Amino acid sequence: MRHSVFIVGLGLLLQACSSTPPATGITEQFTPQILDNGTKMFRYEFSRGDKLRPVFAYDQSGGFSDGRDVYSAEELRKKNQRHLQFAVPRLLEENGYCREGYYTLDTLVGYGNGSLRGECKEAATAEDREQFGKKSPTQ
Repeated sequence: MRHSVFIVGLGLLLQACSSTPPATGITEQFTPQILDNGTKMFRYEFSRGDKLRPVFAYDQSGGFSDGRDVYSAEELRKKNQRHLQFAVPRLLEENGYCREGYYTLDTLVGYGNGSLRGECKEAATAEDREQFGKKSPTQ
């Protein structure tokens, strides 16, 4: 009996240690677009997934829940706006797309998602065209 409890406990411990950390639940998409004249545009979009539900069915005024916390609609918009504010510069620094900064052309912030369309301050180089490719507006 004692050995079986030890083995079950050891198995649970190994499973906990070997599992990957929980994902944030946010999916992101970055779409670069280099125009013929060298203008570098991009769109960043994110979604918090389908876990976010109104607290009361069909009534968004009661707030939203992700299964752990409850947020008002205004809190979610502010949270998503902050995500855009920090995620876009981080992503652009990581991928090197806009080396001299960017202009925000428009943003859209919803309860469970957001997007930002921007234009880089610098023109595309030959390396940019090779790395990011020339994308048409419909792609």
